[in-house]
Amino acid sequence: MMARLASKLRARRVVDAGFTLLEIMLVLAILSFVMMLMWGSFSQTARTKRHLEATHDRLHTARTALMRVSRELEMAYLSAGENTVIPQRRTFFVAISHPDIDELAFSSFAHQRLRAGANEGDTSVVSYYGERDPDDRRVTNLMRKDTRRLQALDLKDLRGETYILCPDVVRLKFTFWDFKKKAWRDDWSTLDATGFQYLPTHVKITLTVLDDRGKEFSLSTDARLHVTEKVDYRGG
Repeated sequence: MMARLASKLRARRVVDAGFTLLEIMLVLAILSFVMMLMWGSFSQTARTKRHLEATHDRLHTARTALMRVSRELEMAYLSAGENTVIPQRRTFFVAISHPDIDELAFSSFAHQRLRAGANEGDTSVVSYYGERDPDDRRVTNLMRKDTRRLQALDLKDLRGETYILCPDVVRLKFTFWDFKKKAWRDDWSTLDATGFQYLPTHVKITLTVLDDRGKEFSLSTDARLHVTEKVDYRGG
């Protein structure tokens, strides 16, 4: 009698120590909900991290391009030894305004010779312009060309090293300060006989690009040209 009673008590304790199916399903539901919240938080954090990294890389590329343009513009110059009657000259400053990416070509002291004995000079013609990407025609890249030396050729015939300075550019705008007329201009040319025979003192540069989400952001700087009048190497 006592043995049967003890056996029933032990069986009851075993039954009371377990979980019902409803309890297990409730726990699984709570765990699933918590894991879903955690996954959403981790996923959002990962997306934000990727966005910040892409924005930082894009911003770094745009800033580097803007600094390069500004540095080379500050070393632009004109030579007094040019024959202003002929259209082909070795030193010049030409800017053409466009709705999206302006064109700019100028002679500069900014060229660096990286190889000894190379057929290059300390001066060259540097140009910036927009060009469609060959792999995606919807994308316009900011291009840079350096002739490595001065040549008295038509602007379109000048050869040089060309590469992408900044990919996927929306706009590049130049504005030039005419210190003699006290006014800002959107274009500039020293090639015409009736054109400017001096350089602007300041150039405003505004570069607009897209981030990884397709949102536009712009960077601006001001280049101060050190030599505005023609340089005369002949002396006297």
